[in-house]
Amino acid sequence: MWLFWVLVTLVLIKFLNKLSNGKCYADTVMTGKVVIVTGANSGIGYATALELARRGAEVILGCRDDKKGQEAVESIIKATKNKKVKYIYLDLSSFKSIRSFVEEFKRMEAKLDVLINNAGASGMGLKKTEDGIIRDMQVNHFGPFLLTVLLTPLLVKSAPSRVIIVSSMLHKFGTIQDINEEGRHGWFQNYCNSKLCNVLFSNELAKRLEGTGVVVNSVHPGQVNTSLYRSTLLDKIRSLVLYTFFKSPEEGAQTSLYLAVSDDCDQVTGRYFADCSESSMSWKAEDRGLASELWYMSEIFVKLRPEEKI
Repeated sequence: MWLFWVLVTLVLIKFLNKLSNGKCYADTVMTGKVVIVTGANSGIGYATALELARRGAEVILGCRDDKKGQEAVESIIKATKNKKVKYIYLDLSSFKSIRSFVEEFKRMEAKLDVLINNAGASGMGLKKTEDGIIRDMQVNHFGPFLLTVLLTPLLVKSAPSRVIIVSSMLHKFGTIQDINEEGRHGWFQNYCNSKLCNVLFSNELAKRLEGTGVVVNSVHPGQVNTSLYRSTLLDKIRSLVLYTFFKSPEEGAQTSLYLAVSDDCDQVTGRYFADCSESSMSWKAEDRGLASELWYMSEIFVKLRPEEKI
């Protein structure tokens, strides 16, 4: 019986994906623009970087695997003939690595037009990183928080500029209570928690940067066939079902691309998007008090220095 309901669920996912498969139709040329895409060696990140390179952007791939990162650069250059595609090592589970990435990027570039916080993780275990944070929470929220805050001065200097934070509809099931307590939540709840943090962070950053020319929005890409799903059970069934029932990475990248390139998004900030249009976020994500609480908590967890605070 359980197999029947699994199949019904997968068919429903496939049906909903086809009904809500938004596409970015903007034909914006990105020549002269500098873009960072995290987690860009595969999946949605790779599809996003590939399309931005096709449009002429200078694209920086931030990935935690040197070999895969370099291979992605070579693949994108070969496909687009755009030689302004580069790789910088970035491990979001290490605050030291994030700071090194920012310093190297600043040595290479004088501006930043678009930052796409795409990298994510799930089911990577509940142990804490060397920074004392549950790994999934650090990769999905605390790492991107530090990265974005450190790059904010450059984003403001480069304005008009954009920040896109890839979240999920599962943020609706998240909480920020005890988010770094080992054993408090299972891997799925940790994922939901981190996705709520993504939307709260996006909303609070948009509020703090109001009037600077930097717009900030969060994204639900849909149920996408990516390497995000790492838990043992999902690994076993992944090859059998994901290609059939889930969106392709190219389809999942459309909303991030829309927010990165469309003229319609020039003045839109602090919103939540799905299928290339504004969508409804949960009431928790709209709670300004909760967003402020998370921001303060995040500053402490990432050990933000006084001069780095926004």
